[in-house]
Amino acid sequence: MTAANDNLPAGLRACLRDALGLNAAQAIVPDCGLSAALRFSVQMEDGSKVFVKAATDDSTEQWLRREHLVLSATIKPCMPAVIAWIDRRGKRPVLLSEDLSHAYWPASHQGVTWCEGDIPLLLSAVEALSSLDTMPGLPPLENRNRSLWTWIKAHPKALLALGLCSPEWLNHSLNTLTEAKQQADVTGDRLVHGDLRSDNICILDGQVKFVDWSHAACGAVGYDLALLLPTLRLEGGPDPYQLLPHGGSFAATACAGHIYRLAADRAMPGWLRNVFLKLIAIELSWAAAGLGLAPPDGRSWLEI
Repeated sequence: MTAANDNLPAGLRACLRDALGLNAAQAIVPDCGLSAALRFSVQMEDGSKVFVKAATDDSTEQWLRREHLVLSATIKPCMPAVIAWIDRRGKRPVLLSEDLSHAYWPASHQGVTWCEGDIPLLLSAVEALSSLDTMPGLPPLENRNRSLWTWIKAHPKALLALGLCSPEWLNHSLNTLTEAKQQADVTGDRLVHGDLRSDNICILDGQVKFVDWSHAACGAVGYDLALLLPTLRLEGGPDPYQLLPHGGSFAATACAGHIYRLAADRAMPGWLRNVFLKLIAIELSWAAAGLGLAPPDGRSWLEI
C-alpha cells in the first residue's frame, strides 16, 4: 500500500456513506492495478475496511461490470466477497468488495517475493479454479484465425535480433511453430480469470485469493495455468514444461504474441522490454519441448 491519501473523491465518499451508512475515515491507494479505474482501501469510521473500485471510462466500466458478474454469481473462497454494488443512472458503477490489504501480497513495486510453500499452494488453487463452471454473460475466449508465426516468417529479424535462436533453428522450426496455433484451442466451458499474474494474487490464512476479475471469460481448462507459468518461472517457479508438457501450442502462441508486441512497441521502457525478452525465451523453450523440436540454440532466459 502507498501512503495515506485523503483525496478520496467526494462522489465516492457519498457512495460509501449511502451504501454503508458510515463515513470514510481514511483512504489508501493500493500498490496495484494498471487500468484507469480508481482504487482505494478505505477504513470507515467504525474501523471496518472496504475495497473500493470505481469505473472512470467506458472500458473500465465494461471490465467492472464483468468483475461484479463473476464475484456476485460465484461465491468461492478464492474470490473476495462483494459488499455492495452501486450502479446509478448516468453515473459510472462502483464495486465495494472485501478489503484484503491485510493479506500477504507477493508482488509490489519493489518486486515479487514468494515465501516457502506459496507456489505449490498457488498451483493447487489454479487447478481448483480451472474446475469451476462458467456463467451466463461472460464472453467466450476465441481462437485466433491467423498465427503470428506467419508474420514472424515474413519478418524473421524480429526474433533473430533477440539472440534466442539461430537462423538455422528458426528455418527448421517455423512450420511446426506456425501449425501449433491450430492446436491451441482456448475455447471451453470453464471459468477463466484471464489475467493471472502475481500482482492479482494474495494469500490470507492459507487461502489463495484471486483479485481483478475484469478479464474473466469462458474458456479452456488449462488457459489460466498456461498464462501464469511463464511469469511464475521468472519469479522462481517451475519450468512450465514440467507442469504442462502438452502445452507447446499455447506456449508457441504466447511467444509469437510477445515477439510481435516487442517489435511493434518501440516506446516500451527498457525494463519492460527485458521482461518480455525473458518471457519469450521461456516460452520458446517450452514450445520447442512441447512440440518435439530441438531446444533453441541461443541465449536462455537466465542469460538475459
